[in-house]
Amino acid sequence: MSGGPEDKSSMEIILDSISSPIRLKILRNLSRKEMGYSELMEELGLERDRDAGKFSYHLKKLLNAELIEVDQRSRKYSLSRRGEIILEHLRKLERDLGERRMMIVRRSDQLIEPFDKSKITKALVREAKLTPRLAEEVASIAERKLLDLKIDYLTAPLIRELVNSILLDKGLERYRHMLTRVGMPVYDVSRILKRFMELKDYRFFLERSSGSIIREYTILNMLPRDVAEEHLSGRIDIYPISSWLIGLFARRYGFEGGEMVDLLAEILCSSLSIRREVMIEFHAGVKPEMLVKILSTAATNLPMGRILSLKLGNHAIDKLIQGIQTSLRKKLGFIIDLSEFSSKRFRDLEEKIHRLGTPHIYTFNGSILLSGYGVWDRSPSIHSIGTVNLLGAALESRRNLDEMLERIGERVTNLASALLDGLKLMEEIYGKNRVRSIISFAGLMEASKYIAGSTPTISEEVVSTAKTILKSLAECVHKVGDGKIGVAGRCPRSAAKRFLRIDSYRFGEDLLAKLAGSEMYSYLPISARERFKNIGDRFEADLELAPLMRSGYIVSLSFRRGLRIYREIFSHLERLEKVNPNTGLILI
Repeated sequence: MSGGPEDKSSMEIILDSISSPIRLKILRNLSRKEMGYSELMEELGLERDRDAGKFSYHLKKLLNAELIEVDQRSRKYSLSRRGEIILEHLRKLERDLGERRMMIVRRSDQLIEPFDKSKITKALVREAKLTPRLAEEVASIAERKLLDLKIDYLTAPLIRELVNSILLDKGLERYRHMLTRVGMPVYDVSRILKRFMELKDYRFFLERSSGSIIREYTILNMLPRDVAEEHLSGRIDIYPISSWLIGLFARRYGFEGGEMVDLLAEILCSSLSIRREVMIEFHAGVKPEMLVKILSTAATNLPMGRILSLKLGNHAIDKLIQGIQTSLRKKLGFIIDLSEFSSKRFRDLEEKIHRLGTPHIYTFNGSILLSGYGVWDRSPSIHSIGTVNLLGAALESRRNLDEMLERIGERVTNLASALLDGLKLMEEIYGKNRVRSIISFAGLMEASKYIAGSTPTISEEVVSTAKTILKSLAECVHKVGDGKIGVAGRCPRSAAKRFLRIDSYRFGEDLLAKLAGSEMYSYLPISARERFKNIGDRFEADLELAPLMRSGYIVSLSFRRGLRIYREIFSHLERLEKVNPNTGLILI
């Protein structure tokens, strides 16, 4: 037949050209926009010096197959009409075959992952005690039904509900009973009960069981749908969402030597509703031995996962350090006011506390928590921390800063609206204007370096980009936050970890490992691991960024100890306090 061999040869070339994962990634990247040689290499996580030959080979394959084109003037690559057709058919084939990456599961712990039939099988064996063969059969039926539903985003409860209906259809009611949810799966309740018996702490069981119910109810019924979607997809994070309806992130108490029993009673009665930090601000005149007694009682009786922080001046710190029991050191944290210290005294104190191993932060008379957020006399409590994923927004925007700022503005506006709704609930409990919330961010320097296309060393352009991003974010919060939401420079580590896991799936593990490492996005404006040409450049960057985060700016420094550097750091913190009173210093 005329033309047959040519058609066959052309088809073979096309099939060969799409047989490589790297070439498929090239096609998918070019389906979004035109890209130059270097930009495309970076999107793939390839190094120009090391991978240029391999990359050129892949480009030549796609050009020979006429799936991509190159503009001779701009030297930019784009998807050809033939490439668009092939990519569309590949997408349809993936959907029809149920290729794993096309179905995404939103887990109950707020992470997303590709659908994996084997996890249903394992859960049926583990929780319902089915035989492996029967569990595999039920899982296969569930997979086919889910594919027929054509739902891209699945949830763990939806999958469980479908599996239960399959068990009923097959007459396996006794197994279905084991998968029944009581706010959470029976299996999970059993695990929590076992852990409760080990700890002998009823508060652990109450928190874990109620937290699961509150998290689901908040996401499904309380948050606006677009906010819930953005939270689940890792574009924003709301913490602590498992106690969002009933509790606080942190609360400050003042103590001036009054009735100790009354203070302890109030702290312990409210401790279950405070998720992270209970802070006590002691004033001059309180005897050190009384402090030790208060701390020992309060820290011993706090629920798991809490930290008791103390704001102290020069008057009691030495005796307090000596009196703290070893068993309590990890449950306590110090907020040390350096306004009464000299740089030499600062050095001696740091060396003592460093040996003690107690978490601590330094400030100059700032109203800042150990966790890095500002509190005021009129508003001593923080309800929740809303975090914006900056690196994810930068990646979505393909280095277009204006587009990124537009995305951030939309997300901050939606997030602030949800946080204000939460504050209305809290004001009914704690009083009007007594509670505030915070908006923070993750991955500031990673996003700024990605947009600026900088070398690993932080340049002026990177700092300028970071300032532009923060200024836009702060202006948006000021506009929509109604004076009840502040901007701070520290986000929960859980948010920074969750963003990395989700974005690794969205944008590829190789690219994210190159941009952010393997553990989490940076949860501080400038992490201690960032590289500057010298310490002076680092200090200048702090002075540029700190004024934009009035509700808490944390400086994290890692250095070799010596009197000279202590003087420089002490002086730097003094300067920062003038542009942002709620500045804290962490030395690692």
